[in-house]
Amino acid sequence: MNQRNLLILFVALGLVALTAWLLSQEDPASLGEGDPLMPGLATALNSVTSVTVRRAGNDTVASLRRTEGGWVVTDRDDYPANFARVRQNLLGLAEAQIFESKTANAEFYDRLGVRDIADAEATGRELDIEAPDYSARIIVGRTDEGGGSLAYVRRAGEAQSYLVTASLDPGSSAADWLDTKIIDLPSTRVRSVQIRHPDGEILAIAKPRSESTNYTVADVPDGRSLTYDGVANAIGAALAGLNLDAVEPAQGFDAGGNEPTVASYETFDGLIVEVRTWQPGDRSVQAFSATVTVPDPEAGAARDDADANRGDDDATDGDGPTDAEALALLQEEADTINARLNGWIYVLPSFKAEQFTRRLDDLLAAPE
Repeated sequence: MNQRNLLILFVALGLVALTAWLLSQEDPASLGEGDPLMPGLATALNSVTSVTVRRAGNDTVASLRRTEGGWVVTDRDDYPANFARVRQNLLGLAEAQIFESKTANAEFYDRLGVRDIADAEATGRELDIEAPDYSARIIVGRTDEGGGSLAYVRRAGEAQSYLVTASLDPGSSAADWLDTKIIDLPSTRVRSVQIRHPDGEILAIAKPRSESTNYTVADVPDGRSLTYDGVANAIGAALAGLNLDAVEPAQGFDAGGNEPTVASYETFDGLIVEVRTWQPGDRSVQAFSATVTVPDPEAGAARDDADANRGDDDATDGDGPTDAEALALLQEEADTINARLNGWIYVLPSFKAEQFTRRLDDLLAAPE
């Protein structure tokens, strides 16, 4: 073989090698319309152990971990996570399909919100998903397309971006990933509330039956009247749909030597929820606990109403629970509340927090 043929052979081999290398470096994200965005995630969904959400500058928004008791936010002292949001994003990604291929040019990532998260100007969120046999990182950009049913995404480390069919909401802060629900005790269950202030003042309200429209305010001074008939109703309803603004561990909490204001909510069926409020500095914080008491016999009829309002179907027929069984159910409810809320200090929306520290004068019209 002469030199010319050898040269041709070497060139041909070089081209073959170069082609093989280029093929190996080809962006693996060559997905088409209808293809799954994250193959393998659906199979690994039930074994996902952690999700880390990051924003611009690789700043961690929230670190989520699956435990035996459910998902928790590890950088919020393992407070329970918002399972609905965890499920929405994981299931959304597992089911996401390519709707349309978008830009692979980094200069245009900003338009879609899929710039690399390491960049300080990035506007998207990166989800780092880990399971024993699966891991993936996905940048979620704008999610306002199609009324929330479409989202711009880019698999981290790949150039190609996509518009996918998925309802994703990676949040903007750790608080978005917390389970914000504290308690939901409707006023139809609340028979009475007593608010005891550190200076000894007590505000007491009550109603005779669950269906009563307004709470009666005790000890209204002669010559004074309520601002309006239902002025105390907001107090009685303060535990209905109660959500947190922020939360911190009770261990290490410093009340600054202040005694709490204690609001005790007693239901018609004998559950007592106690809300302790401290006001250290310029903020107001709360702690919660629950106990059970044997209700007043006069509340027997009202207790049936409260059971019906709580959704206890068995309590409304002739084969309903006995008093002992009802008490056991109440104790179970109190134990569940304590297991969830004990050990935490909460910051509440101000319009709710202020109800737990009301004074009698707050409910009275100005004297003539």
